[in-house]
Amino acid sequence: MGYVVAIANHKGGVGKTTSAINLGTLLALTGRKTLILDLDLQGNATSGLGVRKEDQAGLAGMLLEDKAPIDACSPVYCEDLFVLPLGKHAATIEDEIRKNPLLMEKLEGVLDRIAAAWDFIILDCPPTFGLIPNAAIRQATYTCIPVQCEFFSVEGLTAMLKRIQELQTAGARSPRVGILLTMYTQGDDSSDQVRKAVEQNFGSLLLTPIIPRDPILSHAPRIGIPAVLQAPESRGARAYLELAWEVIKHERQEAG
Repeated sequence: MGYVVAIANHKGGVGKTTSAINLGTLLALTGRKTLILDLDLQGNATSGLGVRKEDQAGLAGMLLEDKAPIDACSPVYCEDLFVLPLGKHAATIEDEIRKNPLLMEKLEGVLDRIAAAWDFIILDCPPTFGLIPNAAIRQATYTCIPVQCEFFSVEGLTAMLKRIQELQTAGARSPRVGILLTMYTQGDDSSDQVRKAVEQNFGSLLLTPIIPRDPILSHAPRIGIPAVLQAPESRGARAYLELAWEVIKHERQEAG
């Protein structure tokens, strides 16, 4: 089974999609078959990789039309990288699951098929967890919580950690959880205060990499090419490379 990494936070604008795209790209460049599973209705991870989400069968196609995983996703940029959006039926898929409880059981089977087909699965989770994100997060082996280095960003982090623990306990897993500081500005008082607050309150969960505020990270989605491919020597790309190696280290430890 693949190593499932959930990128999750109830707070929007903290760098979840940027992290999913760049982490997934770097993992694929190591030669490991990697899927970015875009669980957000907006489909920003999909469009950020240059793919039109409206044209894809996606996860909804697997669930409602019995599409095979490889037929529901799109290859992007390098041989081992794929993206799977919710698909063209994204707006109604959760209503369909509520109407037909058997679809929830089928969804779990679909997620198992996905986990079996790729080495790494990166979940780009929406700010609000619905039925599908909840089911996917329950399968996560590792959960990464991006925290923006700005005022108020630490608020709600305890509740977020509790929510993830509840979901994953229901899934009979005890996954690793890491907090990733994002949009950090060296020498900025707000950035430093957030970093110190996280260190003091959640130090054991704090990941070593810190993602800087780097224009290449915010500009890359506009042209649909990951920042780590556009500007591999940029500060942002180097920080995500450090994150990728940390995730690989955790995956190897999990594998024994």
